[in-house]
Amino acid sequence: MPWIFRRQEKLSGHARLIIALNALYSIAEALCSVFVGVYFYINSHNINTVFFHYTVLYLTTPFAFVFAGWLTRKRDRSFLFRAGLVLHALYYAALLFLRDSSPEYAGMLGGLLGITWGFFWAGNNTYQYDFSSGNGGREFFLGMISAVSAGAKILAPLMSGLIISFAPVPQQGYEIIFVVALMLYSVAITFSFKIPASPKSGSFPLKQALFPPRAHRDWRILMLAGISLAGSFHIFHFLLALIMYFEIGNEAAVGGYVSFQGLVTVTVSYLVGRYVVPQSRKRFMFWGVLVLVAAGLIVFWETTVWTLLIFGFLRSISLPLYGIPDTAVRFEVMESMMKEPGDRIAYLCAWESPLAVGRLIAMASLFVLYHLYGGGGLRVMLLLLCLIRLATYALMCRISIIRNPALSPSAGDTCPPQL
Repeated sequence: MPWIFRRQEKLSGHARLIIALNALYSIAEALCSVFVGVYFYINSHNINTVFFHYTVLYLTTPFAFVFAGWLTRKRDRSFLFRAGLVLHALYYAALLFLRDSSPEYAGMLGGLLGITWGFFWAGNNTYQYDFSSGNGGREFFLGMISAVSAGAKILAPLMSGLIISFAPVPQQGYEIIFVVALMLYSVAITFSFKIPASPKSGSFPLKQALFPPRAHRDWRILMLAGISLAGSFHIFHFLLALIMYFEIGNEAAVGGYVSFQGLVTVTVSYLVGRYVVPQSRKRFMFWGVLVLVAAGLIVFWETTVWTLLIFGFLRSISLPLYGIPDTAVRFEVMESMMKEPGDRIAYLCAWESPLAVGRLIAMASLFVLYHLYGGGGLRVMLLLLCLIRLATYALMCRISIIRNPALSPSAGDTCPPQL
C-alpha cells in the first residue's frame, strides 16, 4: 500500500515562520484562554455570565470575519493576521485593566474577542490555505500547525494554573499570566512583519460562497457539515475547563488537565500529518469519530476526575485524526470552486457562517440543559457534542474526493513538496 509511508517532507523558510508565529500565538492562548471562563465565574459566581460572554463572542465572529475578508480588497493577509494579534493583546490588556470587574463587561469583552477572532483567523486561515497548497503537502503542513499548537498546551496551561494557585490571591496570578501573554503577542507582532505581502484579492464573491449553486454540490455539503462541526471549535475548550474546575476547584488541576491533552494531541498530530493521504482520509476520519463517541459515552456514564481524564485523552486523539483530513478536504473543495486564487478569502469567510450557527445552537442548548438539569446538563451537552460528529462524518462521506480519492489534486503523490 504505497500511501502508508511519506518521505522527504520539507518546509520553506516562510512556512516555518508561519508555524513559529502560530506557536507563539498558541503559547499565549494556552496560558490564558482556558482560564477566561473560570475567571469570569470566580469573579461573578454566575455561570450565566460565562455563557453570555461566549454567546456574544460566537455571534460577533462571523460578521468580523466577513468585514476582514472584505478588507482584503485593499489590504493583504499579513495586515489581517497582524491586526488579529494586536486585538488579542488589547483583549487581555482589557482583562488586566478591569480586574475583578471584568464580568460586568462580559458582553463587550465577548464582542471584542469576536472581532479579534474575525481578523486573526481570516489572516491565519489564509496562510494555512496558501502554505498547504500543492500536491500532497496539505496534511503535512496542517499536521505541523496542529502539532505546534498542541505542543504549546503541554506546559503553558499547567504553569498558568500553578501561578494562579500559588499566588497570594488568585487575582495576582491572573494578572501575571495576562502580562506574559501581552509580552508574547508583542513578540509575535514584531516578527509578523517578516511575512511577505500577498497580492490583494481584488474580488470578494461572498454571495456565491455563502449560497453556492447546485453545481457546487461538495461546497454545499461542507457548509451544512460546518453546523454540526461547531462543537469542536472552542466550545469543548471552555466547557471542559469549567467542569474540571467544578470537580476540583483548583486552577492548577485545570491547567494540568489541558497540558495532559496537549501532550497527546501533539504526538497524534505529527503522526497524522506524516501518514494521512487522500486515499486514507476517510479511514482516519472514521476512527476519529469512533474515538470521540466513545469518549462522550464514558463521561456521560459518570463524571469524575478519572472519567474526565479518559475523555480528555480520547478527545485529544480524535481531534487530529478527524480534523487534519477534514481541513485538507475543505481546502481542496474550496480550490475547485474558486474562479481565481484571490477568491479563497470569501470561501474562508463563508464557512465561518455555518460554524457560527452551530456554536449559537450549541450555546442555547447548553443554557437550557444547565438550567434544567444543573451540572448534569453539562454532561449531557458533552455527549451531544460527541454524538453529532456522526452526522458530520455522514455528510463528509458524500463529498466527491472522499468517495473517490482519485479526484483529489494530491491523490497521485505520496511525497509532499517543499512548501
